[in-house]
Amino acid sequence: MSSRARLVAVLLLIPVVVVGGFLLGSMAGDDGGAGTVAVSDVDDDSQFAEDFLIPAGTADRIEAGEEVEIVPQELVMETGESIRIVNDDDVGHVVGVFYVGAGETLTQRFDTPGELSGECSVHPSGSFTLRVVEA
Repeated sequence: MSSRARLVAVLLLIPVVVVGGFLLGSMAGDDGGAGTVAVSDVDDDSQFAEDFLIPAGTADRIEAGEEVEIVPQELVMETGESIRIVNDDDVGHVVGVFYVGAGETLTQRFDTPGELSGECSVHPSGSFTLRVVEA
């Protein structure tokens, strides 16, 4: 391969490496250095330390300009505790790093301490931070 062909190949590979690294970091829970939290599935018989309901019509209320506060801006939980978010709305909602589709229920248990944060469609601030502390 000529040196020019190698240069072209390297220049074409750089965006792939950068974008791939960004996507892998996002999927791994990279939250800007605040740490990651190990989560696990929860069976239906579990007790939930926090249980939130996104009622039907929430997206319509938000679109009409109403401030909706279903979750707090910051939530502190202990390792081993579980959360449930039930979305009865006909629109999916983002709660920090979690996406809860229309008509879906999200349940998670938090196994390690750390912090997760992101956008939130069901809090007036537009953000949600979950801090998990050692039990």
